[in-house]
Amino acid sequence: MLITSHPNESKSRKSLVLAGGGIRVAYQVGVLKAMEEAGLQFDHVDGTSGGIFNAAMLASGMEVQALMDRWADLKMAHFVSPARVTDYLRPWRMKGMGDADAIRSKVFPHFGVDIASIRQKKLPITFSLCNFSKKSVQAIPAKDVHENHLLAGVSLPIVMPALQVGEDWFIDAVWIKDANLMEAVRRGAEEIWVVWGIGNYPAYLPGALRQYVHSIEMSANGGLWEEFEQIKWINKGILRGESEFGQRKPIQVFVIRPQLPLPLDPDLFFNRITTRDLMAMGYSDATEYLSAIPKSGTPLDERSTATRNLGDCLAISLHYSGELPWKDEISQVRYRVFLRYTEWEGKGNTEVYSSLYLGHLDQEFPGTAGHFSIKDSQGIVAEIASNFLIDGRTYHLLARFEVKSPWHWLAGMEFKALELVLYPKMEADPEIVMEGSLYQSFGARLRSFWKALAITNEGSRGGIGFKLKQIKKMMYDEV
Repeated sequence: MLITSHPNESKSRKSLVLAGGGIRVAYQVGVLKAMEEAGLQFDHVDGTSGGIFNAAMLASGMEVQALMDRWADLKMAHFVSPARVTDYLRPWRMKGMGDADAIRSKVFPHFGVDIASIRQKKLPITFSLCNFSKKSVQAIPAKDVHENHLLAGVSLPIVMPALQVGEDWFIDAVWIKDANLMEAVRRGAEEIWVVWGIGNYPAYLPGALRQYVHSIEMSANGGLWEEFEQIKWINKGILRGESEFGQRKPIQVFVIRPQLPLPLDPDLFFNRITTRDLMAMGYSDATEYLSAIPKSGTPLDERSTATRNLGDCLAISLHYSGELPWKDEISQVRYRVFLRYTEWEGKGNTEVYSSLYLGHLDQEFPGTAGHFSIKDSQGIVAEIASNFLIDGRTYHLLARFEVKSPWHWLAGMEFKALELVLYPKMEADPEIVMEGSLYQSFGARLRSFWKALAITNEGSRGGIGFKLKQIKKMMYDEV
């Protein structure tokens, strides 16, 4: 269990803060999976902005695996809810570019968000949103939450309207803060674990959408720095023996976040990236962080969320499937790989994020940070290596596929088949539990090119020539 309603007084009280990030908060679910596997338990959870989606599912009593399954099957079209046609004819009177109807009628039911269950279970979960009437951030406890609270909490100004509960109007808190650490402090937390996805990009990029996102970054990070300063002052008091909120030792903050900026929501809508890819990213980043947790926590300054420039980027989704023997039975297998090649200041790097579905277990498993390499021996062969925790046991996966040319990729002839080998890791004489070939359909191979996420260093979309150039560098290591 990720949440405990019976805290152990001899241990540090832990709060989990799920920050915003739009639909990209699917990333958080991969982090939650890694936290659960590491045995972390929290005495309190708070969700702000997009983080409210995941906090609401947890508050409804759902397990982390259920969150993963719901996000994996989510249809992006369910988020589309335009305002009335007549509203667009009078833009000066519009309450928002869209409304919350689709989230209310489609997204929340798909996610299994049940207000009655949330209020009845009374789990130690809060939802932080902007009380516009009072111009302040208010944390609504699960026992008091209304559906309009949750909808307002994910309603970005301009994009969606504010909603009313009682006499007060509420909206997304992002312009004040995107993560409510002080609610955790007031509840006596001595460890605050923050899952951050909004980004902290160093370069100011052109374009209305990116600059809107930059404005959110400024507000979100600025609010976080202010909370860091408050925590520093509170920690000084704790060291003097003054503990206003009951902490017995200085508060530590642990921030898990991507090393590079996450793709924007439109990339999800146009299938350039999937929620599965984001969950795999979150799981990979979290397992790496949890393998070497900083003893003193995350520095309480801008380093906590900083990313480097993305540079020239090409990201490809590959979906392989087939039937392979698992020990004494045949299993339906789906292997999904997200390759992201980035080039910055003359250096190229390929990251691997993956998931493995095993039909005989009816479960999809995220992989740890993978390794990508190219071998040139009687033809060019790409190799991917990563680890998977399956039924409490760590397995090592090796996948190999031939590489011909960027033009083969353009024509849908590249990435057709791969050879997969799966065996237990860290054993003297490991027995191979799965081995064989998986295939990618012709349609999927075409989509891998035409739907590939291509972004130039200036933040613009890369065309066909850019994609071919970057895949050549990735394949042939010509950086």
